[in-house]
Amino acid sequence: MKKSKNPLVLLVTICMCVLSSFIADVNERPVAPNFTLESIDGKKVSLTDFKGKVVYIDFWATWCGPCLAEMPHSKKLKEKFVGNDSIVFMYVSVDSEENIDDWKSLVKKKGMSGVQLISRDGYEERVADRYGISFIPRFVLVDKNGKIAYLNAPAPSTPEAETLIRQLLKE
Repeated sequence: MKKSKNPLVLLVTICMCVLSSFIADVNERPVAPNFTLESIDGKKVSLTDFKGKVVYIDFWATWCGPCLAEMPHSKKLKEKFVGNDSIVFMYVSVDSEENIDDWKSLVKKKGMSGVQLISRDGYEERVADRYGISFIPRFVLVDKNGKIAYLNAPAPSTPEAETLIRQLLKE
C-alpha cells in the first residue's frame, strides 16, 4: 500500500479514528434524559417525540455571543441534511423568563429554523442539571434509539459535527 505524503490526508484519517472512538457502542450509551419544553409556537415538545431520529441539540441563549456566532454555521450544517428526515436540529434556549420576547424576536429576525424550545434559565425540566450544562453554547448528539451518543458534541462550525452526524445516521 502506498503511503500518502499529504499531511492533510493523515490528519483527517487520525481525526476520523479519534472521532469514531468517541461514539460509544450503542449498548453502552446512556439514555438521554427526556424533557418536555415549550416551543416558539407555544406547543409542548418532548425529546422522545423524535425517537428513531438523530437529534443534534444546541443549548444557547440570546445574550451569548459565542452561541450567536455558531448560528450561521448551524444553518450551513442543516443545509447539508436538507431532505433527510432522520435528523432533527433542536435549539434549547436557556434564556430567563424576562428574555422570552427577545428569544422569540431573535429566532424570527434571524430566520432560525429547526425545533426551537425554551428552558427558562435551564431550570425548566432541570435540563441544565440533567445534561450537565455549565456553559453555553453546548451541543449534544442523541442517537436514533434515544441514547446520548456524544454529550459534548462538536460545534457546527467544525467539520467533526457533520462527520459524527453522518456516522449516527448510518447506525
